[in-house]
Amino acid sequence: MDIYFSFQAALCFSIAHILIRRGLVQSNAITGSFISLSMTAAVLWLLVPFFVPLSEFWRPAVLFFLVAGVFAPGIGRTLSYVGIERIGVARSVPIVNSSPIFASVFAVVFLGEIWVVQNIVGTLLVISGVVLLSVAKPAKGEWRKADIIFPILGALAFAVSTTLRKAGLSLVDIPLGAAAITAAAGFVFSGVLLQAQGGRKALKLSRNSAAWLFSAGIFNTAALLSVFFALSYGKVVIVEPLISSNPVLTLLMTAIFLKDLEVISLRVVIGALLTVGGTILVVTL
Repeated sequence: MDIYFSFQAALCFSIAHILIRRGLVQSNAITGSFISLSMTAAVLWLLVPFFVPLSEFWRPAVLFFLVAGVFAPGIGRTLSYVGIERIGVARSVPIVNSSPIFASVFAVVFLGEIWVVQNIVGTLLVISGVVLLSVAKPAKGEWRKADIIFPILGALAFAVSTTLRKAGLSLVDIPLGAAAITAAAGFVFSGVLLQAQGGRKALKLSRNSAAWLFSAGIFNTAALLSVFFALSYGKVVIVEPLISSNPVLTLLMTAIFLKDLEVISLRVVIGALLTVGGTILVVTL
């Protein structure tokens, strides 16, 4: 069951990426992030009363989850969508999914863990993949190479969030509760960001884009729930690599369903595979 739910999560994430790309044609990253985060937070909090004792939410460790939620999904998902909007799905998604590299660095620096050869090789592969993706020929439409900073910062935000979540879960083991808190914090951050950009005026939502973005929110939520089910049945060393392979599925779907928006060159394919391969080397240690 762990393998099934892991592949289901990867598939749902990939579908969500494609839907988001379609929705952003007539919308913007802030709108997409706000809709996605609001749906995820709503679903998780509907589940919490049935599976998590409310008394658990009064523990000091909850603060770790609140701060983690600001970094990701708050900042991380927003920057991910900005990356998709600016440089395309094929380039942005593999870079954002390289967040375990940054998490590994944090573990070495702050937790005293030691890098082995596998970590070093994986990191070098990811760096090589990012370089290839940044110099690849542009997709249909113009994009600036400097915009690759958005998915990189998104990966960094996800890594910070992962580190904080691990710290919190070591004190209080409530995975679903932690996910609900981080989703709620991310939703609040997204709302504040939206308000800072002009409130309702910043929402760019047509009937067509709404259909794409709300559909993406459903698949993002399904993906997150699949992750938790996968982890409940299996080990992290099995689940994480399978989920981290979702950029490969995204690349395939991009070539099939986004032909009118993005061009997949050989350099993009190689860059994505290097990034995914390097990430899997790190998370399987």
